[in-house]
Amino acid sequence: MKIIGVVGWKDTGKTTLIEKLIVELDKRNLTVSTIKHSHHKVSIDKRGTDSFRHFNAGAKETILTSEKKWIKFSRQASDSQSYLSYLINQIIPVDILIVEGFKACSHKKIEVINSMNGKKPLYETNKTICGLIFNKKKIYQAKLPQFERDDIQEITNYITKTLGVE
Repeated sequence: MKIIGVVGWKDTGKTTLIEKLIVELDKRNLTVSTIKHSHHKVSIDKRGTDSFRHFNAGAKETILTSEKKWIKFSRQASDSQSYLSYLINQIIPVDILIVEGFKACSHKKIEVINSMNGKKPLYETNKTICGLIFNKKKIYQAKLPQFERDDIQEITNYITKTLGVE
């Protein structure tokens, strides 16, 4: 399973890009899964449900399942690198795993840059970033490959070539 990360500051279009990449990779008969990091407190279970009660009583993990989907509630490990490794091991093997977030981890990443937000790009200090996605203006001082955000076929070509999944 090959891993590519998508990173960038908030509201740069990371999720929209990932949606389009999934569709394009699927068209190429490549299987894809994703892991999304959130800075928000995540809770999709509701107080009072059986699964909520099991987990909050102290179960290490609780799986809530129906005929079509299942969800696993698990307590988080402390450091992000080992936690991402743990999460990757939870994924059924696929051709490409897209990880949104986890900026400090060691896998290869592409950065989505919004030249209008004034934030310092991550690639300047993060050597795991191997490509840049821009929305309006190419970054002329950057030495990394760059792609316009809507050029999904070219971005996908770059990712599959970089990962060796052509």
